[in-house]
Parts: sequence; C-alpha cells; structure tokens
Amino acid sequence: MSKNQDKIKAALDRIDDSLATINTNEDWLKFLTFQSLFYNYSYGNTILIYSQNPEASFVKGYKAWNKLGRYVKKGSKGLAILAPCFRKIEEFKEPENKAIYQDAEAQKETRRVISGFRVAYVYDIADTDGSDEYIPVLVKGLAGNSEAEKEIYDRLLAVISREYTVKEVKGTASKGSFNLETKVISVRSDLEYLQKIKTLLHEMGHAVDFSLHPESDISRNRRELIAESVAYVVALRLGLDTSSYSMSYIQSWLKDKDELKIIADTVQKVSYIIINKLAESSDSAFSDLKEEEE
Repeated sequence: MSKNQDKIKAALDRIDDSLATINTNEDWLKFLTFQSLFYNYSYGNTILIYSQNPEASFVKGYKAWNKLGRYVKKGSKGLAILAPCFRKIEEFKEPENKAIYQDAEAQKETRRVISGFRVAYVYDIADTDGSDEYIPVLVKGLAGNSEAEKEIYDRLLAVISREYTVKEVKGTASKGSFNLETKVISVRSDLEYLQKIKTLLHEMGHAVDFSLHPESDISRNRRELIAESVAYVVALRLGLDTSSYSMSYIQSWLKDKDELKIIADTVQKVSYIIINKLAESSDSAFSDLKEEEE
C-alpha cells in the first residue's frame, strides 16, 4: 500500500471513529452547529475537520488563503481532508432526435469524472494573519432582533414560494406541514417570526429530502430528524439559534442513536441544496451565503 493510500485509509478510519462519538442529541446538536459552518464541504470532510479541530470556523487551502489576502502562520498544522482526483473521458453525443438516422460524423463530448482521492490540507482562519476584507459576512453571523427576524422570514418566504406553494394557516395543532401530493408547505400564522423561520425551513427540509429520497420505506422518525436537523443548520447559517426548540424536537423523535449516523450524510446534502437555493436567488440579502465549493 502506498503512502498516499495509507493516509486515505487513516482519514476514512478517522471518519468512522468520529461518528462513534455522536451518542446523544446534545452531541448531534453540537456537530450540527459545526456543520452549519461547513455546509459546502462533503459530509466526510466535515467530520474530518471536526475530529481534528472542533473549534474551526472557516478553512481554506494555503493558496486559497493567499488569494483572500491572508497568510498561514508559520508552524500552523494543516487539517487533512480528502480531495477528489479527476480525469477526462470522451463520450459520443446522442442526437437530439434518436428516431432519425442520418449520414453525419459522430460528435463527442468531454466530461470530468472522479478517478480517486488524495489527502490535502486546509487551515483554519485562526491559523492565519492578514486582511479581513474578503472574508464572507456570514462567517461573522447576523444580528437577530424581532425586526430582523421578520425581514428574514419575509425574504425566505419570497424565495421558497418561487418553487413551492406556501400557505399561512390558522387554527392548526401543528406548527407546519408539507403535503407530499400537492407539494404545499403550510406554516401556522400565529407563530412568532423566529418559530416561523424554523418551521418554514423544517418543511422545506422535508420537501428536498423527499425529492432526493422518495422511498416509502423510510421511517417517520428518520424523516423528522432530517428535517429538524436541516432547519437548525440553515437557521444557524442565517445567524439564528433555534437550539432551545430543536433540542427537544430531536430528542422526541430520537429512538436510536445509530439513526444519527444514518442520516448525517442526508442532512449535509439537504442543507447544502437549501442554502444554495437562497444564495442563488436574486435577493441580495442572501448573496453572502454563497461560497466556493470544496
């Protein structure tokens, strides 16, 4: 086994070992808080960074920091992650109308595919010096008084309503719902704005989760754990802490701690999709959510 393969195996072993430490809903919420900072990394790399430095808040490679006007301090220890290796392949391009056969030269298209992984190193912002000019605003967080929460809710509503029908409803026992058949998201109208934000994100989590995993044999408690975990991650990304509610909600649906290990990858992917939807919207309020993909 080569030295690089040894390093890759060590990284994969570290991922498994780190998952074993998530035994309670408190551990899970702590990891989700960390995950909200690294939504654009793969689930495996997030676990790797967390296991090496749970205090990390914003990481980049050596050269990437230089481009941002910051420099890695002498003696700083890098955090190992797995970086994909790509190769180019050529494929024949299918004609637009496959029913028509004609005398024409074959056209090819080139695409990149992952051929393997290598170990790369990133550094936390605490291990760098230099300018703050190009650091994303949301690394520092957003203020969250009641007027700000109302504004965030209104903008969230505007963005999500472009893809789903969102209704505010009265007189319901539940705080919100997602109708799998009609694709309608409902939020109770009498809730305070922070709760409305959390509920809207929870139901959006359901919507994206079902689009990725439409299988009917996934349990209700697993679906709820995913949706609430996603809501917590995205809310944190918006500068809002919903832990006082999310903690008890997750606990109420947590039947088996091993369930957390099963849903971790899905939570990462669904959170990434929702945050990107917000970042790519025309609403400039969410423009600072967008970051370079890792």
